[in-house]
Amino acid sequence: MHSPTQKKGFSTIIAILMTAFLTIFSAGILNLFVVENGMNHFLSDGISAYMSAEWALEYTLLKSSNHREGFSDTIANTDRESQLLQTNIASVNKNTSIESILHASDTSYTGVIAPWSFEIIPLFYDKGISIQSSAKNPNKNTSNIIKTHTFLVTQNGDMNWNIIGNNATGKTYGISGIGSLMKSFGNSPSANLQSGFEKLSDTTTMTAGTKSITSFLGTYENNYLILSNISNTPIDYHISSSDGFALPVRSIIASSTVGKSKQNISFSENRSRLFDMLKYSVFSK
Repeated sequence: MHSPTQKKGFSTIIAILMTAFLTIFSAGILNLFVVENGMNHFLSDGISAYMSAEWALEYTLLKSSNHREGFSDTIANTDRESQLLQTNIASVNKNTSIESILHASDTSYTGVIAPWSFEIIPLFYDKGISIQSSAKNPNKNTSNIIKTHTFLVTQNGDMNWNIIGNNATGKTYGISGIGSLMKSFGNSPSANLQSGFEKLSDTTTMTAGTKSITSFLGTYENNYLILSNISNTPIDYHISSSDGFALPVRSIIASSTVGKSKQNISFSENRSRLFDMLKYSVFSK
């Protein structure tokens, strides 16, 4: 038979154990709530970050469509455009950044042309007009065209090449390669081939005459270089120019961070397909 003192001590132990259990249970529930709440906020921030990255991509595409080929741009988090895009985010009280990089021009590019395919490279690029420290004007008619005066192409296979351009009245002129096309060509000092066969389209009867690449580029505007793989194997090629040129493939990386969530959207486009009809321009036999 237990004494009252023993019963009281036993009840105290049970109470302590129950209190400890309830405390641990409550702490677990609270921790679960905190974790769940944090996950909800993280997912919400992730959605906001993805949406704002999409806005940055669409805005960059809009700016690109308002400029000529080769237009490149960078929107940094400190730019006014980034701050304007951030106003659309619901979580404005959180640390937010929106950035975008459009790469569409360069001074050097290496590509691969599939068998019986082609690549078109604009021998100019649109530098745009700065409206702040880095971003460019998104409005139309604000282009700043930088012309490619010299270039050099090297390749590991047999290719046809052509250049077409316009005069001041918009008439189209073309020059096609002559000689060994296995060699490098262009109008840089290291080019092996510097002349071509010119055809003029200002009359119904085509007239022709030889012209150097240097003379052709200096005479005409909106010049496009068309490289055609006339073999059954892929051909690697490399083009370089100190003046710069528009890339045949442009790429955009748009990113946004909301709170601790970051989203990136990558976009690329083969611009050669937009000028598909140019591949039927002028070819040497």
